[in-house]
Amino acid sequence: MVYPGRDQAVSPVVGVMLMLAITVMLAAIASAFAGGFSDTTEKSPQSSLSVTANFHDKIHTNSNGDYYRIYFDHTGGDPFSLSSVKVVFRSDETENKTQLTRQDRGTLCQNFTLMGSTGPAYNDTTVRAGDRFFIDGQVNTDGDTGIQFGNVVFWKNKELTWMVIDTRTSKTIAMGSLFPQ
Repeated sequence: MVYPGRDQAVSPVVGVMLMLAITVMLAAIASAFAGGFSDTTEKSPQSSLSVTANFHDKIHTNSNGDYYRIYFDHTGGDPFSLSSVKVVFRSDETENKTQLTRQDRGTLCQNFTLMGSTGPAYNDTTVRAGDRFFIDGQVNTDGDTGIQFGNVVFWKNKELTWMVIDTRTSKTIAMGSLFPQ
């Protein structure tokens, strides 16, 4: 037996259900898409470093000449790996600039090494609070004492600006300046 008007009521209910299902699906898609724009980028470590240049004591080597050393002391903040940083030096007076990584050892710098590691492995390159790393540059004595990194020379008694940059994120970990004497 067919009741008059019963088939007419099913169509609007099915339509409302379909619209509700489509709305829920669109909301889920929009949420998933918008979630892809959330901050999923890797964060750069933030650290405090104290930097000193040793123009007083030459490091003597047997085969490659003499070197001066720039020390970086990690005084607090996030740990970082020497394998994933670059150090940028800039001399404000001459606009000289150089960028050094551990891969530049033996070419642009003599050494780029961690000392005093608190890490568990002897080959650990993670710099933590209390650790020190150093970069050795060739002694340049053209009229005044300087540290040479590749073709760039940084002179004693001249301001030197430095930045330690995380190579994975291209963001600055720490920066400052020094006036080596």
